[in-house]
Amino acid sequence: MNTFAFLLNFIEPAGVPALRIGFTIALLLILGAGAFIYRRRDRLFDRDLEVVNDAPVVRHNRAEEVVFVLGGLTLAVLGILYQLWFG
Repeated sequence: MNTFAFLLNFIEPAGVPALRIGFTIALLLILGAGAFIYRRRDRLFDRDLEVVNDAPVVRHNRAEEVVFVLGGLTLAVLGILYQLWFG
């Protein structure tokens, strides 16, 4: 049994539209942050002359960490939105 759908039954019906709007805004902010990071990826994850031993593998790992965190946040918010709209 889906725990979130079970808990959603106890939320008052008047509060569900506010949750939909709030999580939709959160999703838009996360997607905007992802687009911002993607556009600035050369400045954020390029070679840094001040860092000792700045290898390409280290730069790739930094980019991977950001992608995993943003991907996880996006999936979590999308899952909650799906439950709010269709659950």
